[in-house]
Amino acid sequence: MSPETKLKVAAEEIKEVLRKHNLAAAVQLHTPGHGEFFVHLNPTYSCAYMYNDNEVRFHSKRVNYSSDEEQLQKQCDSSNMLKILTDITAINFRGLHHLSKQFDALTNAEHF
Repeated sequence: MSPETKLKVAAEEIKEVLRKHNLAAAVQLHTPGHGEFFVHLNPTYSCAYMYNDNEVRFHSKRVNYSSDEEQLQKQCDSSNMLKILTDITAINFRGLHHLSKQFDALTNAEHF
C-alpha cells in the first residue's frame, strides 16, 4: 500500500470512530515523507458540514428546528466546536513548530 493510500485509509477509519462517538475533530497524520490533514465538523450537534473538500457550509434554517432555542443551541454548539478546534490546533502547531525547529538545529536536518 502506498503511503498516500495508507494515510487516506487511516483517515477514513478515524472518521468512522468520530461518527460512532458523535465527535468533531481536526486531525493530522504522518508517515515518512507524507502527511494528511482533515477536519470532521459534522457531529449531530453541529450545523456545519463539509460541502466540498475545502469548503464548509452552515445549515441553520428556522424551519428545520422545533424552536428558536433549539436553533440557537445548535448554532452555539457549532461556534464552540470551531473555536475549541481552532485553539487546540494553534496550541498543537506552536508546540510542534518549536519542537521541530529544535530538532532540526540539533541534527542539522534538511527537508525537501
